[in-house]
Amino acid sequence: MLKVCKICGVEKDISDFYTGRRDCKDCKNAAARKIRIDEPERYAKYKKRHNEYLKEKRYGISQDQFDKMLVNQNNMCKICGNEFKSTKDAHIDHCHNSDMVRGILCNGCNIAIGQFYDNTDIMDNAIKYLQNS
Repeated sequence: MLKVCKICGVEKDISDFYTGRRDCKDCKNAAARKIRIDEPERYAKYKKRHNEYLKEKRYGISQDQFDKMLVNQNNMCKICGNEFKSTKDAHIDHCHNSDMVRGILCNGCNIAIGQFYDNTDIMDNAIKYLQNS
């Protein structure tokens, strides 16, 4: 199925459009890049609002709750204890079965838990492996 972009006027496949948009992905992305470069203050506000929206939508927590969690954890990863240099380094950890938020972790610890599929038996095996190496 084909659709004409309202910006560039080119007829493109429907897969070249985001759902519900009349401008194609290329034009939408070009406009976003232009704003990011030409209007950094506007982009920073957008990015902040978008990150807050994602916290609420994905994890069900507000920015205020996230900030309180950071304070309660002394601005440190709940596993390794490394201090977060910025909130960009702080990742929300959640149980993939219950979607319950467990804490805030650094990227490395968050990825490690994900690679072990939140399975403590696999983690125990990894600990034994490291101890015997």
